Amino acid sequence: MSLKSFPSEIITFLLVLVIIVAGLLLYSTTKFKEAGPLQDAVYFTIEKGANMDGIANKLLEEGIIHSKLVFQIGTYLANKQNQLNYGFFEIPPSASMGDVLTIITKPGPDLYKYTIKLILSGKGSTLQVRERIPVAGNYTEIYSKNYEGEIPPVIQSILENDFPFLLSVTIIEGLTSWQIVNSLKNAPFFVGNIDATPPEGSLAPNTYLVEYSTDRTEFLNRLASNQARILEEEWNNRPADTHLKSPEEVLILASIIEKETGLIEEKALISSVFSNRLDKRMLLQTDPTLIYGLTEGKGYLGRGLRQSELKKDTPYNTYLHPGLPPTPISNPSRLSIHAALHPEETDYLFFVANGKGGHAFAKSYSEHRENVRAWRTMNN
Repeated sequence: MSLKSFPSEIITFLLVLVIIVAGLLLYSTTKFKEAGPLQDAVYFTIEKGANMDGIANKLLEEGIIHSKLVFQIGTYLANKQNQLNYGFFEIPPSASMGDVLTIITKPGPDLYKYTIKLILSGKGSTLQVRERIPVAGNYTEIYSKNYEGEIPPVIQSILENDFPFLLSVTIIEGLTSWQIVNSLKNAPFFVGNIDATPPEGSLAPNTYLVEYSTDRTEFLNRLASNQARILEEEWNNRPADTHLKSPEEVLILASIIEKETGLIEEKALISSVFSNRLDKRMLLQTDPTLIYGLTEGKGYLGRGLRQSELKKDTPYNTYLHPGLPPTPISNPSRLSIHAALHPEETDYLFFVANGKGGHAFAKSYSEHRENVRAWRTMNN
């Protein structure tokens, strides 16, 4: 069949239609790539279950695109109508509709307008809130205070307005299990009761991402599972000449190291002192074990040790009893666990605070006395 057999009106109509469609596609393609109306960066949220029509409407209503129709045409031409992600997206200034489509269909980690961190220190809890700065991509702290039993207004606003946020909980190193449980019982964002205090040393200090309304017992189980994994990995990679006979002994020594120093560079040195003393069958004579025996790991002593307490007979008094104490005295970090198994090779047998946040180490008692004298002079 030739074109001559079609009425001229139909041919004309089809030609006009082709021209219109081609023009529309050309116009749409051009507009799709043009700079958008945004003057400043904004955040855009796509809820689960949102469809193409709803997303295009929302983009138009929030002033992110010029035309719903052009955006939809561009999406279908790019064959991305089924690649739309839900989540929280940052749209930069002057973003074209093509740019917007790329942003909301690109796979990758979610963005969060806010991060909320709860720090459990054993003496209470601290809440920190940071807000994401558009374009720059970093976060700035907008709130940091001790938790007093009520959710502060800034966090209430985040929750009420359903702003995307990332929630994390930090358990600092060296807390006892009682201190962790006591802090967790009063911590916000958690639900459920804690029926029993986990064994000392069995909880891994770290920063954990959590969901809002996480069950307290499930969270403790997560800490315990993490510590068990760490201990197993470190024990399986232990040196052949370690003097520690079991993973439990590793935890005990690591917990003492954790309480003696917070400096990463000192952990293996502290470990060497205890390792050398154990090899020589010397008393460990470490204050943190004595304090644990006095407090039973509950709370803080809150003062210096008295001379009479050095003679108090508890299983944890390493001034009286040789070897390691019967259990860990805190929940140690992986760094301290590693240090317990990998002490530095030294001849050190003593250490004392140097007044600068670290310790002075000595090979002999006379040298140690000089270090003690220097420390006392510095503090008088």
